[in-house]
Amino acid sequence: QPRPKKPRATMLRSNAVDWLEANGYEVASKQGRGGSGWASFQTLQTDKGAFFVKTARRPAAAMFEGEALGLEALRAAGGVCVPKVLHYDDDGNGGSYLIMDKLNMGGRPNMKEFGRALALMHMAEPAHPEAKAGKFGFEVDNTIGGTPQRNTWTEDWVTFVREHRLGPQVQMAGSTELKKTWDKVLKETDGLKALFSDIDVKPSILHGDLWSGNYEGTPDGVAIFDPATYYGHHEAEFGMSWCAGFTRDFWSAYREVIPEAPLFSKRAKLYEAYHIINHYNLFGGGYLYQGVGLLEALL
Repeated sequence: QPRPKKPRATMLRSNAVDWLEANGYEVASKQGRGGSGWASFQTLQTDKGAFFVKTARRPAAAMFEGEALGLEALRAAGGVCVPKVLHYDDDGNGGSYLIMDKLNMGGRPNMKEFGRALALMHMAEPAHPEAKAGKFGFEVDNTIGGTPQRNTWTEDWVTFVREHRLGPQVQMAGSTELKKTWDKVLKETDGLKALFSDIDVKPSILHGDLWSGNYEGTPDGVAIFDPATYYGHHEAEFGMSWCAGFTRDFWSAYREVIPEAPLFSKRAKLYEAYHIINHYNLFGGGYLYQGVGLLEALL
């Protein structure tokens, strides 16, 4: 599959404008688009189209490499509209930037079309050899929000969830109550295995951080962006459903392609706990007690 260019010292440019101009683009204008706690955004208009640029104070290997490769993997799966990555690089000062096509976003997304498109993406043949062989993970580690997300290729999904998803988040939280609850869940569910007695999990490409701020309508269908991509259980995609705005039409269309498994509702609490505890690690506050409650619901 085609990939965005990786950083090379001989091509190092201090910012996206410099890189575009050095590669034959004429930048006519730029406009700030705000940002998040870990990145800033802007739009650049050029003679060859408009681009959306993200910048961060962390190097590309720690910030945008995972996002760029994730976007390309999502595009390869098809089904859902995904922005094309042009380039990502370090800026020479410890930070980095990511350049991608600017999508014409706006208007209400067609949730029925989105549900079907996302299900087809989840059903797609994996692009990576390891995932084709049944392993879970991704070719690089990435981030979930500002939190490092480990994607070590793992043969078994339950082990992956335990060792590379919830386990590290629980440890990072540093809460005795949360740790005791997590240990109790592991003991009473045979290391989480009992939660998967109804299915045989196969790797699906996942957006990984799918909430209402990370998808929007476009003339070409609903677009997804700002991913935390990896290959995992398709149900894990819905760990952010509490703030994703998925409608009845969305679920109806999704379920026409991928029917609901018997223990879906119980596992939903497991996958939600990952994101809720991550929110505690990012923002603090009452997310900790929500995380404890979700784990207790698995007992």
